[in-house]
Amino acid sequence: MQRTDVDPLLEPNVHRDPLVREMERAPGSTWGWVMAYGVLLILAALIVLLNPLVAGVATGLILGVILIVAGVAAVAAGWTSLSSRARWTEILLGVLALLAGIFAVADPVAGALSLVIAIGLWLVVSGVFQIAFALKARHDKGWRLLLGVLDVVLGMVLLFSSAATGLAFLAIIVAISLTVRAVFLIQLALLLKRS
Repeated sequence: MQRTDVDPLLEPNVHRDPLVREMERAPGSTWGWVMAYGVLLILAALIVLLNPLVAGVATGLILGVILIVAGVAAVAAGWTSLSSRARWTEILLGVLALLAGIFAVADPVAGALSLVIAIGLWLVVSGVFQIAFALKARHDKGWRLLLGVLDVVLGMVLLFSSAATGLAFLAIIVAISLTVRAVFLIQLALLLKRS
């Protein structure tokens, strides 16, 4: 008798995965939302890396817009393709990204220090939610645990460093977090497309 709770990445028969079964019943091809979300996060990471030294207002506006767009994409992906697993986690993380992005855009004059704190808090809270979900999840446990631990560690670096150090690492830290999350989502979208 075969187990039905095996991670789909380790189980060659992906049709046992509840998300794949849900996708087969869904109208149209919704895996594209997950893929678009992953690609969007890679583009966001590139934007952050190409502008690592922008200060104050520019940093707040660029990262604020990135967080708002990533938040909208997370809510859209959570509302469609991730309906069987991680739906509420992605929606909650999307709302957190939206709030952090709105804060950064609404008060760019407060400068990079407040942005460093906001991003640090967002990464820590996001990481804690990812870890909590990973400990209860039956699917994608390793990826979600990795994402959660990475976000918590990177957020703590931002929160406990000096303002200058925080600014220097801000672009790199956000790019790392976005890139790892993007790789996971693209891998999930490819799995959904094949099924």
